[in-house]
Amino acid sequence: MKLSEYLSKLPRGGKSQLAEKVGVSKSFLRQMESGAAKIPIHVAKKIELYTSGNVSKNELRPDVWD
Repeated sequence: MKLSEYLSKLPRGGKSQLAEKVGVSKSFLRQMESGAAKIPIHVAKKIELYTSGNVSKNELRPDVWD
């Protein structure tokens, strides 16, 4: 699942909670969601963990994991 699709399904406040869990600001999460910012490898791993694998690190960074 794409990050934007996952984030769109979160309840109110969900984006803020995910941003806090993965250690980024909400605005940086928005930039990663839109593709304006490249997702750091350590953040991709955390996103996969905190989304219970719904958003895989392979989807987020196919240049690193294939």
